[in-house]
Amino acid sequence: MVSHGYVLPTRGITMQSDSSMSLSSNTAALLTLASHAESLDFSSLWVGDSILTRYRLEPLTTLASIAILTKKVQIGTAIYLLHLRHPIHVAHATATLDQLSGGRFIFGVGVGTSHESTLNESMNLGVPFSERGNILNDSLDLIRNLWRGETVSSPGIYSFNDACLNVPPTREPPIYVAATKFDSKSGFPNSIQKRIEQHADGLMPQTDPSNYSSMISHARDIVEKSGRESSIVATNYTDVVIAPSEKEAFAQARDYIGAYYPWNIPDANLKKAGVFGPPEIVAEKIHSFIDAGVEHFIVRFPTLDQKNQLDLYSDLFNL
Repeated sequence: MVSHGYVLPTRGITMQSDSSMSLSSNTAALLTLASHAESLDFSSLWVGDSILTRYRLEPLTTLASIAILTKKVQIGTAIYLLHLRHPIHVAHATATLDQLSGGRFIFGVGVGTSHESTLNESMNLGVPFSERGNILNDSLDLIRNLWRGETVSSPGIYSFNDACLNVPPTREPPIYVAATKFDSKSGFPNSIQKRIEQHADGLMPQTDPSNYSSMISHARDIVEKSGRESSIVATNYTDVVIAPSEKEAFAQARDYIGAYYPWNIPDANLKKAGVFGPPEIVAEKIHSFIDAGVEHFIVRFPTLDQKNQLDLYSDLFNL
């Protein structure tokens, strides 16, 4: 059965805030959106991540608040930039978050985009940009072992000896791997292939239906050949705006995305992975994703009109 999740606008509310007071008000409204989405039977709630490039609320502490306000909905990161943090701190925080949520946490990870601003972010945080994929993979190894109560050491950029985290998660949180780079012939880049092979419980691309089927099939083949017991949950991160016309819907998305990222994204790229227009157009495109194999949608509404979009989307798919 296909399910649907909602990306909370932790970046969007900072874009709308011009003071600490307005941010506090917008943060309270964001938490209300989380409760409202659960009441509409969205099955998961997600938050994004960035530290210095796209200002937003910190993801794990935000999810901790959402965990207390909700009862059954899964909560996750889409995505978390693990390579920018010390793995012991992250293992501790995520284990605590999984305990607070009663085992509802999903750990979505990736390296983010390749852009001058993200290069500067890595430099400011003392992380070699060219090594971010390898650092992420090493950190996932360490975090899994720390979650399991093992004593671990690391000679890497985050070096430590004989660390043991005696705060286990409720259960080992599933790890969803973000993947945007894929070629139907050569597959995923080596770093992402290794991440899928060793850790992926779900794949989290942002692509179009024509590319999706081969992408998820390739990921499942990688895991099967590895001998690791894990079924890959087929998700897709999808931008959606529902409006009376395609032109109006895309205009909302274009304005929002233009303010969201500190770099330009071509309209063709937005349209490729997004769904913009009247309900019937949105339904048709979403069903084409389902036909391609998507099992769970991670939906971002790139518009200031969040509550109305939640209601329209819920009505459209009978959540």
